[in-house]
Amino acid sequence: MKREMKITFVFALVSILCVCNIQAEIIWDSGHHIFSEGSEDYVYMYNDASAEIVGGEIDWMYMYNEAFADITGGQIWELYMYNSTTADISGGYVSILLGQDTSSVDVYAGSDIGLLRPNDSSTANVYGGTINHLFVLGNSTTNIYEGDFTMGFSANDSPVINMYVQEYHWDPDGGSSSGFGLLTGTWLNSGEAFSIDYVDLDSFDHIAFVPEPSTMLLVGLGGLVLRTKK
Repeated sequence: MKREMKITFVFALVSILCVCNIQAEIIWDSGHHIFSEGSEDYVYMYNDASAEIVGGEIDWMYMYNEAFADITGGQIWELYMYNSTTADISGGYVSILLGQDTSSVDVYAGSDIGLLRPNDSSTANVYGGTINHLFVLGNSTTNIYEGDFTMGFSANDSPVINMYVQEYHWDPDGGSSSGFGLLTGTWLNSGEAFSIDYVDLDSFDHIAFVPEPSTMLLVGLGGLVLRTKK
């Protein structure tokens, strides 16, 4: 009797451990899919599969080949983009977004990203939203038209950050922590002011301002000459 109880206990314990170690996953390798509720440990996207993420919670999401994701809600804790994948983000929360290879991501107003990290030859286009920290690597290109960067920029390797501004001012000793730098100015399209803390010298050296202030000056002088001639 004791032996039977012991065997039963062992089987019960093994069953519990097996259940606890089971990790849910979704695999999309074609077609269009909508994720709106519940939670998943892993989501894999391959080939030309497309998906709308409108709600729910995903721990790890991996995209490969030419997969496309439209993210308007929900939570994704870690999003990895490989090959020539693309994503549009206009809502929800993404804790960590890692762009690899030639992937491309468009970030719009309404989005909330903890860490945006373009790498390799990937591209990130930021049209708005909140990004806690931008960390650019490899030969990636990041185009910033507007946005709120609460913890500034970091850069390594040979990436380029194109910022579309009317004017800017960088104070290497400014900001909340001396020596980390403060970047201020106004956005080119909206004319709204921005202030980005934690922009140190290494990061600032990777920024290209578009158009350059000298170009804006020439445009202004050209307009003045035309009005004078008239």
